[in-house]
Amino acid sequence: MDAIEKISQDIILNILSRLPLKSLMQCKCVSKRWYSLINDPILAELHLHRSKCDSINLVICQYRPSRTVWEIQIYKLDNESHPQLSSSLKTNIEDISSVYSCEGLICISGSADIHICNPSTRELVTLPRSNSLKESFMHGFGYSPNTREYKVVQLMHNKLIDGCSRLLSKFEVLTLGTKSWRPIGNVPYVLHPEKKSITLNGIMYWLTYTKKRGFDSQEEIATFNVGDERFGAISGPPDCHAFESMSAISLGVLQGTLCLTCDHFGRRVINHKLEIWMLRDDNVCGWVKQYSIDTSLWKIHRPCNIFPLHHWKGKILLEDLFSGILWYDPGTNTFEENLRYIDCVFPCVCMESLMPLVNRQLLVMRLTNDG
Repeated sequence: MDAIEKISQDIILNILSRLPLKSLMQCKCVSKRWYSLINDPILAELHLHRSKCDSINLVICQYRPSRTVWEIQIYKLDNESHPQLSSSLKTNIEDISSVYSCEGLICISGSADIHICNPSTRELVTLPRSNSLKESFMHGFGYSPNTREYKVVQLMHNKLIDGCSRLLSKFEVLTLGTKSWRPIGNVPYVLHPEKKSITLNGIMYWLTYTKKRGFDSQEEIATFNVGDERFGAISGPPDCHAFESMSAISLGVLQGTLCLTCDHFGRRVINHKLEIWMLRDDNVCGWVKQYSIDTSLWKIHRPCNIFPLHHWKGKILLEDLFSGILWYDPGTNTFEENLRYIDCVFPCVCMESLMPLVNRQLLVMRLTNDG
């Protein structure tokens, strides 16, 4: 009897979950037994849980005009100064309008198609198109830890009611692994069309229009439970006046916590500061102004174009739409350039994952290295 067969599978999976993903992928070639172990969904969940702390990558979807293709570039974030390019994957994606990251997978949406990709395993699947929503313009991507399902949502503002006092929105959901979209009715809030959704702990978050903008929403942040597919709302920071200028606000995740960044450039201030509020509790009283960043220390003309991506070893990884990726050190109050943008890019942070894109109805493509 093989020595490995004398060890319980739970112990084996626990040991394997501590290995780097690259080593696990190589183990698939050892034998059928090893191949089955590496593909065990329990191992994928165990490994994903450990990756949240140890294996985070910066993933950049970048357009190459000279080749007329979109590439998925993966950078390791285990270096304090500059991420190291791990791989660059070729795709057949025609256009990209937004990119979302959740629990090891990324969702890439364009004008026509939506793709799900696991950058670690190099798998990519194109989702079926909706039969009812022909022109969806807002998307969301989330994972429910309760149902263990990934879901993609898409939304389309349907029509105005009473002039501009109310905007009806149609909402559809597709569970990864199925082949059809399901309608779940109208959204009870007016979601901001130019703001990305954020998913954390099975909840999607959107910024909404406020009454001051002429709409009928009383809450600033709408929520959607990925598991039971119910809507809700929470209030934003009570002292953040940037809601008067919605273009100055964005949502994000830092240190496993929902955060809201705001800038008061519309309030005639000379020295622009980027505020980062963090929701320390699940109630509306839990907002804390964690950072107040003086953006004049760096060549940042509009702080509202700065978005936090990740907190790593005491520093904050920031996206500057005009220049690229920056490190900000709160301890020394200094900036450091990381990656400079050349072409159209969509960055996100994604943990390493073994999660397979198994779908019996859809073709799963395997991406190859560029060059």
